Amino acid sequence: MPRSRTVTRRLVSAASAVALGLVAVGCSSSGSSPSSGSTSPAAAGGSGTLHLAFLADMSTPDPDVFYDIEGNTVILSTYEGLVQYKPGSTEIEPDLAESYQVSKDGLTYTFHLRQGVTFHDGTPFDAAAVKASFERRLAVNSAPAYMLTPIKKMSTPNKYTFVVTLKQVVTPFLDYLASSWGPKMLSPTAMKAHAGKDHDQTYLNTHDIGTGPYTLSAFVRGDHYTLTRYNGYWGPKPAYQTIDIAITPDMNSQILALKAGDQDAILHSFPTAELSGVQSDPDLTVDNFDSYLTALLYMNVSKAPLSNLALRKEIAEAIDVPDLVKEVYGGYGTVSASMYPKGILPPGMAPVSYPAKSVHVTGVPKLTFGYTADDSGLQQRLAELIQQKLSAAGFSVSVREVQNAQTYGYPTDVKHAPDLLLETNTPDAAHPDTWARIVWGTGGGLNFFNYSNPKVDALLNKGRATTNKSASDADYARAGELMAAQYPILFLASSQNVMVWRKTVTGVTFRPEEPWTVPMASLGGTG
Repeated sequence: MPRSRTVTRRLVSAASAVALGLVAVGCSSSGSSPSSGSTSPAAAGGSGTLHLAFLADMSTPDPDVFYDIEGNTVILSTYEGLVQYKPGSTEIEPDLAESYQVSKDGLTYTFHLRQGVTFHDGTPFDAAAVKASFERRLAVNSAPAYMLTPIKKMSTPNKYTFVVTLKQVVTPFLDYLASSWGPKMLSPTAMKAHAGKDHDQTYLNTHDIGTGPYTLSAFVRGDHYTLTRYNGYWGPKPAYQTIDIAITPDMNSQILALKAGDQDAILHSFPTAELSGVQSDPDLTVDNFDSYLTALLYMNVSKAPLSNLALRKEIAEAIDVPDLVKEVYGGYGTVSASMYPKGILPPGMAPVSYPAKSVHVTGVPKLTFGYTADDSGLQQRLAELIQQKLSAAGFSVSVREVQNAQTYGYPTDVKHAPDLLLETNTPDAAHPDTWARIVWGTGGGLNFFNYSNPKVDALLNKGRATTNKSASDADYARAGELMAAQYPILFLASSQNVMVWRKTVTGVTFRPEEPWTVPMASLGGTG
């Protein structure tokens, strides 16, 4: 499962956003807490405008190409999939499918579709539209296409039944479909009308053809996006008529706009040092939610000096992870308890152990240390403290900020890559495979220093190929334990997604699988 996210998630505006912004089905996370605003939600069909801002442009509003974090608000407001995660949970529930069944052998998935749904161009939603949407994702063959490559065949036995048969058991398949980057439904009429020579990619760079509660009515790169309520939406009508999203790269400008009432929320990267001021502001409220964002310290196992396991262990001992997390995150992050994001496996599985301080560094090992910055300054602070602790232990460490585009080149040039790399990453979905295979599996898209262990890979493949959840979880846990014993990656902290809202906005909910994003249709307020 390759993954090379060109991201906001890692490329633009906080690829490593430890900013205060996925798990076996059935495990719960602490979920969401609604804003404690004093204003009652606007009645459905209201005419207000919600004002938001992004720190950077999203790459594209095309749901079969989009693979960022910044921009998920647009994608998930305009498009829908067959299933989704319940807010505040990892439980999968129907969305455009009213119900579904999985065969005992784990190979056949039957979806019974919701009737009375229309796309934004008026085209009725049905099984043929699902098939066309899946086919389009495979034809475009961009990064998220891997979620559908396990499919052997698709059929539409009747107008509102869609059946998928897989080539082999793939336990995270439903999680792929529920993922915020999973396949979304597109109007077959619009796809045919705007196909061009690139499967509609040119058209979908500035338009949408989904079924969601909002339509994309303006996409002005570098300036703003506008979402307008779709009055033909099959579900409850959103309270806000319009959502205006300004592109505002400067966090100070966003904070000033928020306090002046010109912006209704800051969705991520709010400086932690200023949160106390927000909490005393009668017009603002802070919402913090559990997320799967995890701070990682990668060690370059592919070259000296960190090809030496003993030296890697000395680094793990020297940095004193619990002290780091307490000092940097305060109440908005916790020490990683597992090699997997919090909640992705049952409690106690794949536990992280932090060695006691017993460092005996011989000589003065010189290390280069890169970190990907975020707009809150938190990532830089974390890197500086790690440098200080390593220096105190006898290491000579030079630190520099690196860009996410650079990190994706490291696997092909590990000799010139730094010795250490600090990033904050998140899985694709609420399933351990969408984390382990990408971060430390051989050839994984976020395996920057080419760590490889055939025994680990075999366990990941075994865990993905069984319908026995307990056995699958055990395989993923054992894979993590084998990997961790070699210290290619240190798992530092689970960070919360912190959002700051004007109290006039109510109904805020959150899915831990969707950092920096809240369901726009659930919001209420005065506008």
